[in-house]
Amino acid sequence: MPGPSEKTIKRLFAMSGNLCAFPGCQLPIVESAGTITGEICHIHAASRRGARFDASQTDAERHGYDNLLLLCRRHHKIVDDQYDVYSADALRHIKMIRAEQLGRTEEPADGFFAKILLADLHRQIEANNNSGNLAILSPGAIQAQTVNVRMARHSVKFRPPAGTIGADQDTARYIEYLIRRYNEYARTEPSRATKFSYGAISKNITDQFGSSWRLLPAATFAAVCRYLHQRILRTRIAKQNAANGHLSFINFDQYRQKYMP
Repeated sequence: MPGPSEKTIKRLFAMSGNLCAFPGCQLPIVESAGTITGEICHIHAASRRGARFDASQTDAERHGYDNLLLLCRRHHKIVDDQYDVYSADALRHIKMIRAEQLGRTEEPADGFFAKILLADLHRQIEANNNSGNLAILSPGAIQAQTVNVRMARHSVKFRPPAGTIGADQDTARYIEYLIRRYNEYARTEPSRATKFSYGAISKNITDQFGSSWRLLPAATFAAVCRYLHQRILRTRIAKQNAANGHLSFINFDQYRQKYMP
């Protein structure tokens, strides 16, 4: 069965820091007790009907390190179900961020984790838009412990319309970066009396500007950035950074130069 090599997954696991790559997610890929809570995700799908499939890729490229990342099961489903929102570039970007934060050199135990992640991958079968018969755990048929059947879509996904913040990859990524930075700083506030909500800041933007930030007119981009800058700067960590002469975020031009050359 074609697929990623153990060497590739060993490297992928080391660079993940054993955490889901999705921004703000703290779920491990493999728990200390050995339970597998994460999955190998193809940025460009392994099969023609999968999310973000790229017919120009070779099999080696399709199953190579650059086309893979590790996600928890929930976020794997989210990014593949909403592939119009989570583009290949966006997935490569969050993978890079996680590697910069937690990536390390490979350790002997990583080979063990690579083996169990690959074993879990090979147990899964996907049938996309199947119109025939599917036999499960039947003698002489393909057998697996996990079977995902994906039929034709019955829901409608909306792309951000032209002229909005979400329609421009550069502006959308910068807003996502600022939201991640705010969440990273705000979740550690010692005065917090309730459980931290990673989605609260997005709701705050909606309340402030009257719409989800992705659907706001591009002309409001600077105002949304100023709002997020101010929210970040009010956090305890940002105040400490300022006292020590450190920046708590980079501006849009710096972000584009660093992450979108």
